[in-house]
Formats: sequence, structure tokens, C-alpha cells
Amino acid sequence: MTVAPGELRLHDAVRTFQLRGDRGRSLKELVLRRHADIPTVTALDHVSVAIDGGERVGIIGRNGAGKSSTLRVLAGIIPLHSGRAEAGGRVAALLELGAGFGREFSGRENIALSGALYGLSRAEVASRTDAIVAFSELGEFIEAPVKAYSAGMLVRLGFSIAAFLEPDVMLIDEVLAVGDAGFQRKCHDRLAERIAAGMTLVFVSHDADAIRFACDRVIVLDAGRVTFDGATEEALAFYNTSFEQGRPWTVRAAS
Repeated sequence: MTVAPGELRLHDAVRTFQLRGDRGRSLKELVLRRHADIPTVTALDHVSVAIDGGERVGIIGRNGAGKSSTLRVLAGIIPLHSGRAEAGGRVAALLELGAGFGREFSGRENIALSGALYGLSRAEVASRTDAIVAFSELGEFIEAPVKAYSAGMLVRLGFSIAAFLEPDVMLIDEVLAVGDAGFQRKCHDRLAERIAAGMTLVFVSHDADAIRFACDRVIVLDAGRVTFDGATEEALAFYNTSFEQGRPWTVRAAS
């Protein structure tokens, strides 16, 4: 069944990866090494999740729990080995600094490129470009190649493009933490506007306060499996209690 714009579905999703480190091996060792000797990690282990249009959902868990893999599957960046992933409408993903940008292209040229990738016409991109440039506060750097951008500048450009191309779904993986406090507040305000207009947000973060601010539902992952799915405060408490020995973070009382 086709999902409506803004809806996301994972059905019994399985995704594994093979660890291919150890680049110091000799050529002979690499040739003789058997495929079965390469360790396999299960990033998603039969995950089923349903997110409706307009929801604000956080995903939390320890490093390696499957959070980023979940977003990449939903964004269509990596395929599943089994199961099914569905995303309705236009999906914008902020997953890595500079991901999807042409490094030799200017910020302005990357706005046009990103718009085309999102399926917008030239006229639609042109009508949004001034707002994107203004929001990014990049000034004259908008004409410079993005290979010269700092991490903060990449965040400014990436978020501005994603937010003003008006996606049905926005997937965010930690990258906003790189921006300065003032720009983060602008991002939160813009997200609130888009959510009020019906956009779905899925947000991965290790920052409990950011999750509390942005999300009213939280999914907890551990070793590629969903261990909790519910209200934000309950999820944060569950996470902190479940991993108390590791002290992944301290959940502060809501103000």
C-alpha cells in the first residue's frame, strides 16, 4: 500500500554491514582472505516502525545501536537486505556535513543542484533561493565553492536548503549540534513552522534536551532493535535506566 505524504514505514527491516578495516594487510593476505572471515554487523534487526505525517519523532541509543542506519534507509541512501522501507512525499535528509554537495560548486550553485535532486523545477528553486541565502547568513561566501566552507557554514547551507525546499519529511542526524547557538535557535523556529504546516520530523541526537525540545515521541534502539517506542519523557527515563551502568547521559528534569 502506498504511504501518504509525510508517512514513514519500516516493515521487518534488516540491514547488515561487513567490517572492512585492517587496511594494513599485504596483497597476498587480501587475495587469500576468505569472504567468511569478514565480520558482519547487524545494524537493523527486524525493525518495524510506523510514523504518521506531522509527527516529531526522536531516535536515541548508544553508538552502534542503528540510529544512523535507520535514517539512511528511510532516506533511500542504503538498501535493506530484507523487509521494506516506505517514505511518502519529498524527503530531505541532513545526515553528514556536506553530504550531497558538489565541493567545487558555489553555495548558490549547490542550492540549484539540491533543488533539482528534490524534484523541484528551476522556477520553484529560483523562487526560494533568496530566502535560502538570507536564512543561511553566508553573505558573500554563498558565491564561494563549498570546499572552502567551515563545518558551521556547511550546516547553515544544508539546513537552509532543506528547510526552504519545504519537504514532507525531514531527517536530521546530529548535524545541527555543529552550528552556533543563535543559528540553532533559528533552525528550531523554522522547524516549528514546518511542523505546524504538517512536515514530519525524525531526529537523531545524543542530546537529551534537544530531543525533549524537538520531539513528542521517541524510539529507543539497542543493537539494531526497537526496545522502547513512546512518549519523550518516558523514553528518556527508560534509556537512562536501561543503560545506567554506562551512564550514556543524565536526563535532567523538564523545566
